[in-house]
Amino acid sequence: GPALSSSVAIIILDRSGLSRYYRDMSNANGSKWIRPEKRLAIYLRDNFSCAYCGQDLRGATPDGVTLDHLVPRSVRVDNGATNLVTACRSCNSARGDKPWVDYATGGARDRIESLRVRPLNIVLAKALIAGTAGDDELEAAR
Repeated sequence: GPALSSSVAIIILDRSGLSRYYRDMSNANGSKWIRPEKRLAIYLRDNFSCAYCGQDLRGATPDGVTLDHLVPRSVRVDNGATNLVTACRSCNSARGDKPWVDYATGGARDRIESLRVRPLNIVLAKALIAGTAGDDELEAAR
């Protein structure tokens, strides 16, 4: 697949399997604070759903899928996976720097506590980005 030095593959499940499109990883300042494979692994861990409202983000536009720091960067810079969750743009913006436990409704609190401790599958994320996931022989036979 193409080199993705500053992009991440976002996988969308559809009836025909997996299709990819790429998202620019730069924020407004042009910094790259997270590796593409870690970003994708968090999206996969969180089932491409907003941790707050539960919205399915598989069909979202690339800028509609964000990562949210549970402990805001303004309080402490912690880019660890247990401090990051998938969030829709609306929830990420609305939450701002409020404590996540105050912003998240009852069901979201439980969902976030469960999601944040799940292990990341960096190997799968790297393979998806590189275009090497799957079994060509098996898939071509069907």
